[in-house]
Amino acid sequence: MEDRSFDAITITDIVKHALVGRASFYRNFSSKEDVLKQYLLRLIREWGTEFENSENPNFVVSLFSHYKKYSESYLLLYRSGLSYLVLDNIKTVCGPKPDQDDIPAYFSAWFAGALFGWIDEWITRGMRQEPEEMARLLEEVDRRSKEMM
Repeated sequence: MEDRSFDAITITDIVKHALVGRASFYRNFSSKEDVLKQYLLRLIREWGTEFENSENPNFVVSLFSHYKKYSESYLLLYRSGLSYLVLDNIKTVCGPKPDQDDIPAYFSAWFAGALFGWIDEWITRGMRQEPEEMARLLEEVDRRSKEMM
C-alpha cells in the first residue's frame, strides 16, 4: 500500500509477496480486506495486553501511544480511504455485543463512536499532538461539559 493503491493490489500479489499458495490464503482470510482487519485486531489486542500489564495506565495516553507507534500503518489506511476499518476495529473491541441488554449496548455503541471520533480526527490531522496532549484535551472537554451541566 506504500507503492500502490489498495484497489490495485490483488490476491495474487499478496500470495506472491507472502510466498504462500492461494489455498493457504483463503484458509486464513476471506478477502484482502480481511487481512487488514485481522492485522488491526492483532495490533489492538497487543495494545490491550500492554495496557493491562502497565503499572500506572492512563487509558487515553496508552491508546493514543498505540496509534502513534503504528502511525505508518494507520496513515496508510487513511490515505487508501480505509478509515472505516479503524472504526470496525474499535467496534469489535469495545462496541456493543449481541448479548448485551439495551443500556449497556447503547453505551458501548456511544463509547466506540466517540472514541473513533477522537482517533479519526487526530489521524486526519496528521497525529500532530502527542498522546499526553490528547489526554489533556479530553480532560478539558470533560471539565467543560461538567461546567455546562
